Amino acid sequence: MRHVAILSTISIGLMSQCSSQTWELAAGTADLNMQCLLSDAGWDFAGGADGTFRSEDSSSSYAEANVGNTSMGPTRGFCRDADFVFQCTSNGVFRSANSGAQWEQVAEGLPQLLTHGMGATDGRIWVVTQSGVYWSADQGMSWMDGGLAGVNVRCIATIGETVFVGTIDEGLYKSNDYGQTWQPINDGSTSNSYRALEAHDGVLFAGGEIGTGVFRSVDQGASWELLNQGIPLGSYRGFATNGVWIAAASFMSGVYVSSDGGDQWFALNDGLTDLSIFDLEFTPTHLIAATNTAGVWRMPLESIPQPTSVSNISSPLPSVYPNPTTDWVEWRAASSPGPWHLVDLAGTVKRKGQSQRVDLTEFPPGVYFLQSEAATVRILKID
Repeated sequence: MRHVAILSTISIGLMSQCSSQTWELAAGTADLNMQCLLSDAGWDFAGGADGTFRSEDSSSSYAEANVGNTSMGPTRGFCRDADFVFQCTSNGVFRSANSGAQWEQVAEGLPQLLTHGMGATDGRIWVVTQSGVYWSADQGMSWMDGGLAGVNVRCIATIGETVFVGTIDEGLYKSNDYGQTWQPINDGSTSNSYRALEAHDGVLFAGGEIGTGVFRSVDQGASWELLNQGIPLGSYRGFATNGVWIAAASFMSGVYVSSDGGDQWFALNDGLTDLSIFDLEFTPTHLIAATNTAGVWRMPLESIPQPTSVSNISSPLPSVYPNPTTDWVEWRAASSPGPWHLVDLAGTVKRKGQSQRVDLTEFPPGVYFLQSEAATVRILKID
C-alpha cells in the first residue's frame, strides 16, 4: 500500500544534490571491523571485533576503551540510561558510569553471554540473544526473562513502552507488556530474518535479508511495505535517525538517507572504501558509519544533500505535542493554525475543528494526519 508521505512542513520536493559530500576515515580505526555506534554526551562510541573504541573529537579519531571490558569478542550494540552507557558483546553485557573510561560486567541472570543488540525503555534496559529477550529494571545488575525463549533475536527498537524485535528465520515481533507476551507482526513483509530496526519519529524501519531490503511500518508493525524509491534491494544491518533524516546501512551497497520518512532515498557513498556498513549514527555535527573492514567514517551534516522545499516559508510552521500521544495533542505555533481536519490512514476525516487541543480519546491506536492550511502533521497514537 502506498502511504501518505510523512510531512511536518507544507511539502518536500527533490533533494538538492551536493557535490561536496565526502567521507573521512576516523584516525585509529583503519582496517578495523566495526559493528555498532553510539553518540552520547560529547563522546562517540564504536564497537566491533576488537572491542570498544571511543572518540572525544566528533569521530575525527578513536582510541581503544576496553578497561574492564574485553577486546576478544565483538562489541555488538550500545544503549544508555540516565546514569550508564551499556554495551552488549559476545562476552555479556557491560556498563560504564564514566563514558567508557572503565567498564563493569553486569550479566547476572543471563543464560548465555552471546548478545546481539540493546534498547532502553523508561526504567528498563533490554538485550536480545540467540535464545530470546531479557530485561533489567536495576540498570543491569540482574536480568529477567523477557520471552521468545529459544528464538534467535538479533535487533530491537522501542516506541514508548512498546518493544519491537527482529529475528533470524521467524520475522518480527512486538510486545506491549514488558515481554510477557509477543505478537508476530509480519503482514506485508517478505523477509523472514531481520538484523536492524529503528523508530524514526514514531515510524518503524526494518532491515531485511538479501533479496528484500528496507521495510516501513506507520502503524506500529500492523502492516509493512518494502521501500524502493532510490534504495536498492539487499541486506541492511543498521539505521540512524536525528529526527530529520533516516539513514540506512546496506551490507554491500553503502549508505542511503531520506528526509521524507522513507519515500525517497539518496546514496551517500563518495569516499567510502568499504560499502558493507554495519551501523550508522548521527552526532550533533556528523553522520558516522561503521564498516565491515575499513573502520569508522564521518561526514559533516552540512555535506548531506538538503531537501528542497517547494514553498518559501518565513514564519514558524505549526507542530503538535506530545507526539507520540495516548489521548490528545496540542498545536504548537506562533499563531492558531486555523481550521483543521483529523484524517486516518485511509483518508477518512475523523474530526474537524479549530481549537488548539485535539482530543483523540475515542480513536484506536494508530497513525493519523492533522491537516491545516499551513501544514500536515503525522500523529502516532499509542496504547
